Amino acid sequence: MTLKKILFGNLLLILPFLSFAQDKTNTGTFSVSPAFELLRSTHSNLFYAPSLKVNYLFSNGLEPGFGIEYATTPIHHDNGYVLYKLKFLPIYGNLKYNFKTTKKIRPYVETSLGISFNKYDIAEDPTPDIKSKVSEEGFYVYTGLGAKYSITPKLNTFLAVGLKGYKMSTNDLDINPHGLSFMLGFTFL
Repeated sequence: MTLKKILFGNLLLILPFLSFAQDKTNTGTFSVSPAFELLRSTHSNLFYAPSLKVNYLFSNGLEPGFGIEYATTPIHHDNGYVLYKLKFLPIYGNLKYNFKTTKKIRPYVETSLGISFNKYDIAEDPTPDIKSKVSEEGFYVYTGLGAKYSITPKLNTFLAVGLKGYKMSTNDLDINPHGLSFMLGFTFL
């Protein structure tokens, strides 16, 4: 899937919400959210990732935006291969919906779609010392839920859990690191 198709798909996903949100008389605000993410893959290893999202919060609770992440792990076993020095750089469109509450804790749901630039060394399981370099792109997907806690009116902390994949594919023989994702970070308004 090309970058143009992914960006067009994200635009189609977000456009109906933006037009509804712009009908509101209240204006929104931008937010910046640095976070630390941890992916527990279905092959039982961990991917560590700092991330950064920029969103625009509308008064109706919708929060469209975009983000970037840099995930790494030293080794990963997948489909009869040993992967070394994995580095993933997903760039994605993001959409959150914040549930209305009067409390300091505000739950939300979130989804992200984009493209992941992946680099790693690969070897077959029987011959792990014979490596070759791989550089590829993949379809990045995340969906999850979380909760924001208001520390001050301009600063929130958040915790989220979801499902994530760095190279989603219908081919079950593709290298596709995916699994359960945990996220902890701050939101500055």
